[in-house]
Amino acid sequence: MKHPKRVHSSATYAVMILCLLAAAVGAWGTAKRDAQLNRMEDVTFDTSTRALTQYTPVDVPVTGVPYTETLTEKTESLTEPVVTYQLPMGDFISKDYSGDAVVYSNTMRDWRIHTGVDFGDNRGQSVLAIADGTVTDVREDALWGVVVTIDHGNGVVAKYCGLEKDSTPEADAEVEKGVVIGKLGEIPIESKDGAHLHLEITQNGKRIDPWKLLRN
Repeated sequence: MKHPKRVHSSATYAVMILCLLAAAVGAWGTAKRDAQLNRMEDVTFDTSTRALTQYTPVDVPVTGVPYTETLTEKTESLTEPVVTYQLPMGDFISKDYSGDAVVYSNTMRDWRIHTGVDFGDNRGQSVLAIADGTVTDVREDALWGVVVTIDHGNGVVAKYCGLEKDSTPEADAEVEKGVVIGKLGEIPIESKDGAHLHLEITQNGKRIDPWKLLRN
């Protein structure tokens, strides 16, 4: 028995094509919508992140974000005044500072280090303070005669050795640069070298060459 042939009209084909197109459009729309949603999620995350890191007003606190305070230290420039020094008397030096080297002592007749600078002059000559300072000690030493110790600040302490008795200021006296702090007397341990001032200087507790400080 033969089956009858099915005849499809043009309208039937048109309906089928439209259904296929509708299904394709629907699938494309769904895919597009999903992609847009994914992008929106990304944009929302990025936007929230940037909002916290870039566009948050400075004076408005943000909850949930660690707070880090930056302190700007104001450093004042404390420039200490430049201290200048002057010679305690004339510029005639009879014996230099020797440092660690030994030199011959005419009085003791041996070789020893010389811990200061000797300014030679006549007995009774005035000795001047090399800078402003405070007299911390006045004493009579069996070897160095009358010794006046002055703290000149900035770690500089000077010992003026070989002064006359009763010609010096008292301990704790404030002295100014260039004022007379005594008269030349004698130094028993250097008596063969004549009347002179033996000046010793320490800076921050370390003995230094007085001439290097005085000539600057």
